[in-house]
Amino acid sequence: MIRDQDYAASTAIQRKMYTSLNEVIELTDELSQAVSRQDQVSVRMFLSMRLEEIQRLTSYQAMLNRQCAQLSPEDAKLLTQLNSGLFSGQAPTPAAQALLKQAQRNRTVLERVRQADQAVSSRLGGSHSFYSKKRK
Repeated sequence: MIRDQDYAASTAIQRKMYTSLNEVIELTDELSQAVSRQDQVSVRMFLSMRLEEIQRLTSYQAMLNRQCAQLSPEDAKLLTQLNSGLFSGQAPTPAAQALLKQAQRNRTVLERVRQADQAVSSRLGGSHSFYSKKRK
């Protein structure tokens, strides 16, 4: 059985992820403005800053994965579903519900990040953009 402390630990990590995701959005907006100005120095700077935040997000995800790896397979599956924000049904405890809500907020922000990234990537890379290559 997953303890409330485990849910709280995941929620704390998810909150840090939320902060980083919002930072990525801000940096992506700044990057987009630098692309519009054709300011290559700023473009490189914002790309570097975004990479740092994305690496931070990767480390947070690794923390969540390690937490799940320490649980029984059944509990790990539940915690993974809650952390993904895709859990359907009623969360088992108020602490689990708080985790689910935070994970769902993160998914919403992540979708905004993806859309902003696609827009700036297409403007920056044109037909060589990651997103253009993905469609082919």
